[in-house]
Amino acid sequence: MKTPFEIMKEMEQVISRVDEKQYGEFVELLLKDSRFFIFGEGRSGLIGKAIAMRLMHCGKEVYVVGETIAPSIGEDDVLLAISGSAGSIQLTGICRQASKHGAHVTLITTNEAKLQEEWCNSGIFIPAATKNRAEGEPSTIQPLGSQFDQAVHLVLDAAIVDGPYANHSHESMKKQHTNLE
Repeated sequence: MKTPFEIMKEMEQVISRVDEKQYGEFVELLLKDSRFFIFGEGRSGLIGKAIAMRLMHCGKEVYVVGETIAPSIGEDDVLLAISGSAGSIQLTGICRQASKHGAHVTLITTNEAKLQEEWCNSGIFIPAATKNRAEGEPSTIQPLGSQFDQAVHLVLDAAIVDGPYANHSHESMKKQHTNLE
């Protein structure tokens, strides 16, 4: 059972290369009294839903883009978009729309150039492998974009611990946890 340990080594290598300034700015963003809208496709979307849930546990008003209860986005809102390539038509369209309506768009991606797009206000470059295996991506024993998705989950969960969770106790967050199970 050495594979989990190899994956943890990969995570350590990837996360050690995340820019501390980008990370710190993201933590500060999570502390804002804003509504948060989360978007991602495929597994990145599932990671986004996990992050949305944890932000809700911290008392944040959170919506997942595409869900029927997601309201319109506007000024003072934050769109958190998660995508390895950040190149899909859907992601670009949603980010442009959010920006057009005055929302702060933050992107979590392996595509550092996309952080310079006119619609992108901030973000975190995650130097991980994706399904594309582009030049410069680290090697991985994992399939497709697993390395990116795992790194995103760890980095964003850590940002919640360093940010909004610091103002809560385990018990206060537990009160926000579903009681319908």
